Amino acid sequence: MALRTLVAFMGAFMSVLLFLLVQEPYELDLKAKDRSIAYMEMHVVKDYEIDIQGVNSVINAKRAMRFDDRDEFYEIDGVLRNRGLINTLRANKAISKGEEILLDGDVYYARSDDFTLKSERLFYHRGEKKLSSDTFFVATYGPHESKGEGFVYGIESEILEAWKIDANIKMEKL
Repeated sequence: MALRTLVAFMGAFMSVLLFLLVQEPYELDLKAKDRSIAYMEMHVVKDYEIDIQGVNSVINAKRAMRFDDRDEFYEIDGVLRNRGLINTLRANKAISKGEEILLDGDVYYARSDDFTLKSERLFYHRGEKKLSSDTFFVATYGPHESKGEGFVYGIESEILEAWKIDANIKMEKL
């Protein structure tokens, strides 16, 4: 009886071993990943930024793609809340890499107190809460208008530093 059990066990073991020897061996894929291919794509995206004070921003995008090193958003518009002011932001494309976001194509930023910025390309630095651009821009504040070749704007400080500007400032008559 014990001999039959041993023979049956050995037969089953040899069958499994033969089956495993016939199979192709498992190989590790050590090739570098292609970073130009998105591994996730989303349509009609709504992104909320929430903290202890509530919802700080709502960003909408028609399409979003996630890569290993960046996120890309297409046809974005958003509403951001900052110190009692409502900020709106629109762009054709946004590329997010860590703390920096590149907004590209018909970028428009407006604040609820009648301040606006228009440019073709704009960088948003999340940690510093600054907008910057090295391309032509138009900034307006009420009736005042400034055009220039580059700027840095502090969202918290509300200070616009610009270079090579042409400003049209409306003054009241005395």
